[in-house]
Amino acid sequence: MDRWTAYCALIFLLPLPFGLDTAWAWNLAGAAVFSLLALELNALCSKQRSLALPTLPLPVALKRARISLLLIWGVQLYCLIQWLLWSITPHDSLLSLQKGLTYAGAYTLTLLLVNSRQRLNQLMWVIVLTASLQAMYGAFMTLTGIEYGFFAEKEKFKGVATGTYLNRNHLAGLLEMSIAVGIGLLLAKPTIYSGSVRQKLRTFIRLLLSNKVILRLLLAVLVIALVLTRSRMGNTAFFASLMVAGAIALLLMRNKTTATTILLGSLLVIDIAIVGAFFGVDKVAERLQNTSSQTESRDEVTRDTFDIFLEQPLTGIGAGTFTHAYPSLKSSDITSTAYYNNAHNDYVQFLAEFGLPATAALAFIVLWSLWQSIVTMRVRNSHLYQGAGFTVTMAIVAIGIHSIVDFNLQIPANAMIFVILLALAPIARWTPHSTSGRRRRSARTE
Repeated sequence: MDRWTAYCALIFLLPLPFGLDTAWAWNLAGAAVFSLLALELNALCSKQRSLALPTLPLPVALKRARISLLLIWGVQLYCLIQWLLWSITPHDSLLSLQKGLTYAGAYTLTLLLVNSRQRLNQLMWVIVLTASLQAMYGAFMTLTGIEYGFFAEKEKFKGVATGTYLNRNHLAGLLEMSIAVGIGLLLAKPTIYSGSVRQKLRTFIRLLLSNKVILRLLLAVLVIALVLTRSRMGNTAFFASLMVAGAIALLLMRNKTTATTILLGSLLVIDIAIVGAFFGVDKVAERLQNTSSQTESRDEVTRDTFDIFLEQPLTGIGAGTFTHAYPSLKSSDITSTAYYNNAHNDYVQFLAEFGLPATAALAFIVLWSLWQSIVTMRVRNSHLYQGAGFTVTMAIVAIGIHSIVDFNLQIPANAMIFVILLALAPIARWTPHSTSGRRRRSARTE
């Protein structure tokens, strides 16, 4: 098995064992990431020696993302210092550091390996397929009432889709990002009807025989599963991010066609009106209507976590220490007996654990990726790269909304897929169309 095949297999398997939210699973994933990273760097060094190159032959996207690379690895160095000097529970900070190093390694590995249009297309398909497996499994378990997770009967969240995750909201987080990837793939292959009636009929028949129909069916399955999670913010984040990213795409995307507008509109109309009506979007709406400050204590937990941040705003209390820090610091007005191992708000949890400077560095990476993805939709002519730009934009907006009331970025599989999608922003922005294309452009400038 070559490095690229192994990388795709790793991405496909990431969500299976509880979303990696168990020590043995994410340790194995970390070992796989760093093994592949070492092999890829060794291959680049060998290529440098064989061709007598002055520097490593690095992809252009990695060179353009060097500031983000420095920041994501710099945050890990900061977490190392936290662990050594002032973390309130060093063991938890060490575990968090191991996860952070894995995310940084996955970000670097993606920038190294995804160096062509073909690989970008394949990676996007792998993400859609692994989410589709989760969606079909979760929907089957919910609709049949069998209710098994990962080789074990579910203890919680019966009656709603969880896939092999422990929590429905985290399956929803995976589905949000994966639907964004699927829509990006659809945009990468626009269907243009032109010419005579016979030519249009041929175009339609080719469409029916293409994998675009399969992709559209998979997207419907993903939306069905998202609705079946009954995740309030998961569904809200999906529809909101689709509208935001769709508006940006229609406003900025070059070479857009009428089919692009119809596609984005149909995703909202068909998925809400038809798929949602049959699989219970009304139950999601009912959960939203019944939500109030009296029935939820997440806002109080967010408030308390922000107070923890204010106590040590620069240094933070230590990565991964919320679980042990919060029980002794929560306010008396929280009467819920629920055990909070996360803040249900990624923003304040990052601030409390990492401190303001490190959180700002992570925020810069996300915002820089968002900007690069928006620029990609505006300046690239390739439909694939434009579609990837749409994917990153929608995924960032979706997770950004969902993170206000949940902790998807504390779940290793979701965090790693999110980091990989962030890496797609400079890849879509800067990867050349082809080697021959680079040669033709060089010839024109000489």
